[in-house]
Amino acid sequence: MDNDYIFLMSKHLFRLSLLVATASVVVPQAADAIPAFSRRYALPCHFCHDGYPKLSVLGEQFKERGYRLDDDVTEITDWLRSVPVSLRSTFRQTFEEGGDAQTRGLFRLVSAGNLGSRMSYWIDDNYVVESDDSRRVGLNNAFVRLELVPEEIYARGGRIELDLPFTQTRTPQLFRYEIYFANTGFETDNIGVHHDGVEVGGFLDDATRWSISVVDGNESQDQTDLLGDGGTFDANVFGRLVRRFGEGRAGMYVYWGRNKLARLVSQDLLIWDDSLVRLGGDVSWYFGQAHAYGTFLYGRNSNSFANPENPGGTSEPLSLSGGFAQLDYAIRDELVVSARMELVHGPPPGTADPSKSFFEFFPGLKLWLHPRVRLAFELGFRNQDRPTRGVIRVELVL
Repeated sequence: MDNDYIFLMSKHLFRLSLLVATASVVVPQAADAIPAFSRRYALPCHFCHDGYPKLSVLGEQFKERGYRLDDDVTEITDWLRSVPVSLRSTFRQTFEEGGDAQTRGLFRLVSAGNLGSRMSYWIDDNYVVESDDSRRVGLNNAFVRLELVPEEIYARGGRIELDLPFTQTRTPQLFRYEIYFANTGFETDNIGVHHDGVEVGGFLDDATRWSISVVDGNESQDQTDLLGDGGTFDANVFGRLVRRFGEGRAGMYVYWGRNKLARLVSQDLLIWDDSLVRLGGDVSWYFGQAHAYGTFLYGRNSNSFANPENPGGTSEPLSLSGGFAQLDYAIRDELVVSARMELVHGPPPGTADPSKSFFEFFPGLKLWLHPRVRLAFELGFRNQDRPTRGVIRVELVL
């Protein structure tokens, strides 16, 4: 990295640190978690979070039960009294070696909770503010969950995040998990984004949980515009099985489906079908002040590439593989350092070229000046002649 790049990052880090210091004084000093849940159960943030927004083991179990504690007897009136709405604000400065810095603000209104013993929900609405634009992004997650057999089987439907081993929608990381988004050819559907559909799941015993989802494929907006086919439901399937043991868990997951793809070449509109499968395994383990976790995934697309000579696709299967491994270490309760290694091995995007290995290393630091105010920093070192990246982010939840 050159000196100008380091100086630019340092300058903006200083400015954002001043913003965080101010915010930590302005925000009330009660040690709350997601305010709606904290108000309802009168619990501190560390009950469900290893530093907001990362969930602890208890936080994951609270989410898995439909936002309920063990032997929860709260009713809909308790939900109303808790004022079940929170505002999450994120201010992000992104740097890239040899490029210009980009500033972005995200405001997310969230309402979530259970409405008695049988029903729970989550809904969030998102707004983005950039230097030259501001817009409503829309709903990221919006679903209702019903307990079909309490403590055993549930169903939820709407706009959902797939039952991933490590959430992407509410990730504590500053850079996304690239393996979730990895693809081949012109396929754009992936497991890292939300999907519209229905999920059924439950518990085989106190330690083993399963889920199966039937969802619509989530193609890019460009693909959707070319297809003009908003009424087709792809009925792709996602399944997960996970078992907990002490402070750890291990699981596996699969995504299988068939999507219609489109590509415009000169004046020719190419439309064809592609079948895809993703198969992964994951592990998570807490030991002392450290948390080690990661996933490995294999993917295959049957017909993701098309050209004017092969408008129905080349029928050439293309595969990918990779994953990530991360270690978080809490130096103090309010200070965490992290390191993540990621690898994606597959053809360069939009091509049928021979596979390459795309490696990234992300050292990071997260500092909580208040349970509701987080300052985070990450660097991303990459191979294949890709520039180094950096992110500084300030997060507030009210």
